[in-house]
Amino acid sequence: MFMHGWCIVLLLLLLLLCRQYELTPEVWRPYAFFDSSRSYTRNLIATDDETYSLLLLCWNPQKESLIHDHPGEGCWLKVLQGSIQESRYSDTLECQSEEIFTEGQVGWITDALGYHKIGNPSMDQPAVTIHLYAPPTRQCRTWRLVPDPSTAATTITSKGNLITTSDDKTFLCQKCSSTHYSEYGVPLKKKLG
Repeated sequence: MFMHGWCIVLLLLLLLLCRQYELTPEVWRPYAFFDSSRSYTRNLIATDDETYSLLLLCWNPQKESLIHDHPGEGCWLKVLQGSIQESRYSDTLECQSEEIFTEGQVGWITDALGYHKIGNPSMDQPAVTIHLYAPPTRQCRTWRLVPDPSTAATTITSKGNLITTSDDKTFLCQKCSSTHYSEYGVPLKKKLG
């Protein structure tokens, strides 16, 4: 994907702003909702539904996202509490790098850089990150490791497909809709059924 000059300038300005602006816990805590039954929660802070969405992600210890893409121009994140580990992958799902981000550090991902997964490496401390998506992400692709591909191959439907990496790991690729645990500081009610 080719980025226009103005996109690069905007990216640099956003990264500078993220690094310099301090968000105190008093500002973000009203949006921080954890759920021990989930790896992490996605809590919507603000959006205009067209150009951006701002989310607070709350990570339980030793939990991580699936490998996923970022349609659109990408995602900026800043660690507000604890630390997170980012693993980046090529389009063939080969792990290219792993990096730990600590409190105050900023990161950026776009599909031009690869896919990634984020997780909380701490054994006992939660982590909190703020994410700016431009434009808002409504749907993405995820890749889930399949422990036994011989049994999974018979259950694959049009909702996904299997990808095998060079080290013989098999992943199920599926489209996933973005969901929120809370919106504007109010937890959403769980759907019945």
